[in-house]
Amino acid sequence: MITVYASFDGTLSRSDFPASGRLPEGTAWIDLFEPTPDETLAVERALDIESPTREEMQEIELSSRIYREGDASYLTASVLYNVNTTEPATTPVTFIRTPRALVTVRFAEPAAIKSFASRALRVPHAYPSGDAVLIGLLDAVIDRAADVLEMLAGKLDELSREIFRVRRALGNVSAEATDLEDVVLRLGRGEDLTSRMQDSLLSLGRILTFLGQATQEQRASKDFRQRVKTLNRDVHDLQEHAAVLAHKGNFLLDATLGLINIKQTNIIKIFSVASVAMMPPTLLASIWGMNFKHMPELDVWWAYPVAIGVMVVSAIVPYLYFKRRGWM
Repeated sequence: MITVYASFDGTLSRSDFPASGRLPEGTAWIDLFEPTPDETLAVERALDIESPTREEMQEIELSSRIYREGDASYLTASVLYNVNTTEPATTPVTFIRTPRALVTVRFAEPAAIKSFASRALRVPHAYPSGDAVLIGLLDAVIDRAADVLEMLAGKLDELSREIFRVRRALGNVSAEATDLEDVVLRLGRGEDLTSRMQDSLLSLGRILTFLGQATQEQRASKDFRQRVKTLNRDVHDLQEHAAVLAHKGNFLLDATLGLINIKQTNIIKIFSVASVAMMPPTLLASIWGMNFKHMPELDVWWAYPVAIGVMVVSAIVPYLYFKRRGWM
C-alpha cells in the first residue's frame, strides 16, 4: 500500500499514489507499507531511486543498512512493535532521503510511525519537507523507545519488591516456589524486550551519526543539524538507560535463581536431618527385630513398651539437638 503525504499551505494531507505516476506538488513523504512489486516499481520510477527488498533490509551489515546512492540516502533502523503483547518484535524500517521527498519502506506497523502519521495531519506548518518528516519520524520512534524503557523500569521495580519482600517462615513453600517461577518468566520477557530495545537504539544511533556527517557535507540548514544532534544525544542517553536496566534485570534474575536454590537446599536439608534423626530408632528396631532364640527381652512383659519408648526418645533427642543448633 502506498500513502502519499503532500504539503499544501503548510499542512500535510494524505492521498493515494496517483495512477499517472506523477507525484503531487509539495509531496513530502511517501509511505510504502507491505508494498507489492508494482507499487515499489512505481515509486522507484517517480523518484528515480532503487528501493531495497525485504531481504536486503534484514541484513545486519552496516554497509547494507546505511549507504548512499547518488542523491539518495538509505537508512534502515530496527523499530520495536507489538510492545504491549506477549510477543514483542523488531522490524526493519528503511528511510530513503531524497531531494524531492522522504520514502519509508516497512512491513509492519510500529505504534510510533502510526501515531506520527496521525499527528502530522493535525499540526500545521510542522512538516513542510521530507527532512522535517524524517526528523519527526525519528523523534517519534525515540519517544516511543523512552516510553518503553520507562515501562520496563517500572516493571523491574515491581519485580524487585516482589522478590525481596519479607517472606514468612511458615508460608506455603509450594506457592512461593510457583511465585518465583513466575518471576523468572516475567524477568525473561523483560530481558528479551530490553535486548530488542538496545538493538533498536543502536541502529538509530548509527542512522543519526550518518545523518550528522551527511548534513555537514551537504550544508543542510542549521535547524536540521541541531535537531539531528539533539536526537543523537537522546539516543545515547537512552542506550545508557537501557544498559542499566539490562544489568538490573540480570541481577534480579540471579537473585531469583539464588532464592530458588536456597529453598531447594532447605527442603533437602529437612529430609537429610529427618533421615539422620531416624537412624537411632531404626538401629534399635533392627536389633530387636532379629530372630535369635535367646533374647532376654522376649521373656518379660514390659519389654515391648520399653522398646517403643526407647525408640521414640532416640528419635526426639537428635531432633531437639538439631533444632537447638539451628539446623532445622
